[in-house]
Amino acid sequence: MSTSQISRRYAVALFELIGEGVKLDKGLAKVAAVTSLDEMCELLASPEYPSSLKQDVILAAAGGKLGGEIERLVAELADRNKLTLLPEISAMVEEMVRLAESEVDAEVTVAVAITAAVKTKISKALAASTGKKVRINVSEDKAILGGMIIQIGDRKIDYSLRTKLAGLHRVLAA
Repeated sequence: MSTSQISRRYAVALFELIGEGVKLDKGLAKVAAVTSLDEMCELLASPEYPSSLKQDVILAAAGGKLGGEIERLVAELADRNKLTLLPEISAMVEEMVRLAESEVDAEVTVAVAITAAVKTKISKALAASTGKKVRINVSEDKAILGGMIIQIGDRKIDYSLRTKLAGLHRVLAA
């Protein structure tokens, strides 16, 4: 497995923690900056020093208490002799956060064409709901009869007349 694949696995895990509200960005940036120093690279590459010493040196140089998650990450990477990956992992996490905060695509399905003004209103409402800038792609499907279906990532919001009629049919048929 290449180092970038290994780094990506760690970066994805850290990104998921950030998504859950864990504050990692400053601590991760500190340890990444420390491990990217030339002197530190020599220490990390040397098999002469035990992983516990490398871990302690990085944490001390980065400013001591960085949070449990960062300390566990450094310990894990030290045990696996992968501390040199920290700058790459940090860069990947920063990129993931930047992309996650910027824009999201929304697929909007309507029964009939909508005007630019309606499209703008939908975009603003979705931006307020998601907290991100929303880029809308509109498609037409006469089968939904009316209303709209909005797909944002894995989230689907169905305001179509067809779905409402189907629900009413189920209630009346029971």
